[in-house]
Amino acid sequence: MNEAQCLLVVTPTLGDSPFLDQTIASIEAQPLHIRHVISTPGRRVAELAARYPHALVVPDAGRLGGIYGAINAGIDAANSRFKWDWFTYINDDDALLPGFGHAMLENFRDSDPAPVVYGDVELIDEDGARISRITTAENPAWIPALLHQGISPLMQQGMAFRRDVVDRLGGFDLRFRLCADLDFWLRAYANGEPFRYQPECVAQFRLREGQLSSDTSVTKAEQDTIVSRHLPWRPSYVNRLATRFLYRAYNLPRYVERFRNRGLRTSYALLQEGAAKAA
Repeated sequence: MNEAQCLLVVTPTLGDSPFLDQTIASIEAQPLHIRHVISTPGRRVAELAARYPHALVVPDAGRLGGIYGAINAGIDAANSRFKWDWFTYINDDDALLPGFGHAMLENFRDSDPAPVVYGDVELIDEDGARISRITTAENPAWIPALLHQGISPLMQQGMAFRRDVVDRLGGFDLRFRLCADLDFWLRAYANGEPFRYQPECVAQFRLREGQLSSDTSVTKAEQDTIVSRHLPWRPSYVNRLATRFLYRAYNLPRYVERFRNRGLRTSYALLQEGAAKAA
């Protein structure tokens, strides 16, 4: 596998995130051939293009398109301007870690590289302090049983897709305001695309007050719709029970770390709290 393959990274932004410089720096630090596209409201294009000369800055899809419309606009702009082989996106308050580059290079060097790659994600607070690694499914085969129990088994931060997979998926579904990323990768999974977990910490997800993902009622409703659409067959009770046990056992150190830093709080509770520090 050619390690010089081009990775398309799209960053949707309104242009006013205080963490945007950190996000950009984390992308530029990767040991990969990257083409970076920043998708932003039209009035910010000239400003951000001057601020980040190594990135292609393009207009997003407007307010109605939201974050996922902005990502689609970034992909479309890349398609019309240059060749790329892999895709990921990273929000303007999150960051890619050195493990992302390592994971991608490991996949490139494999004799049978997976077309979809994911890894571990660090949960951090607004000040950048680590809370814990987010729980994840070590084995992609666990994904259906976990989703049917309302457990989100991985995070999109640092998740990469080969170009042909992206082309087959045809972009993010804008009917979903908060979970179009879940719909995107679950469509790939349901279509039989092989997934590979790389045991590297690939990205950071920052908790912030007022962030969209803190609206957990909408998140849960969208997740239920997406799961029922793409995984209509519910795994057996025994399969669900066994998978949940394996998932909990694998993630036990993460639960312990989260308890030490934030007490007895679920992932949903942390999202609802935003960046607020535990009492």
